[in-house]
Amino acid sequence: MSHAVIVLRNKSLRLALLLVLLLAAIPRPLPAPEAEPPPGPAVQIIPAPVERTAPEPEEDPSFPAEVHVIENCTVTWYTADTCGKAPDHPAYGITASGLPVEEGVTCAVDPEVIPLFSTVYVEYADGSAGTFRATDTGVKGEWVDIYTSDYDYAVRCGLQSLTVYWTGPEE
Repeated sequence: MSHAVIVLRNKSLRLALLLVLLLAAIPRPLPAPEAEPPPGPAVQIIPAPVERTAPEPEEDPSFPAEVHVIENCTVTWYTADTCGKAPDHPAYGITASGLPVEEGVTCAVDPEVIPLFSTVYVEYADGSAGTFRATDTGVKGEWVDIYTSDYDYAVRCGLQSLTVYWTGPEE
């Protein structure tokens, strides 16, 4: 196999080829796109904090009057099928407060410990938490029974000893 070698004898032709090679090697900016670029993440400019004093708890209407803590509270899960009423019973799925059970909302308490319609915050062992409304009864003492529609989930959760916070019902 033979290689062809081009010999440029003309000085101006050599200079022109060298100039073309040099120009090709120089980086140039890309032309601006004609269309709008796709939307990217929003950038939010946060102003510097304004110095102010915190309101007193009594002045802030969103601040609960009193937060109660129950450490090592017994927490279990129940379903409409495990509450002792048959599916054809007129009160099946109805809580002691008269409201229907609701997944992620309803919990049962001892009203002598946690008043009905209180907000109940359960801190799970994995660090997550759930917020419920005490609308059912059926447990005694420092015990919270959380409603779920999934029987297998209730069994898997079992009985746990967790920290529970609650605030009294809104008046």
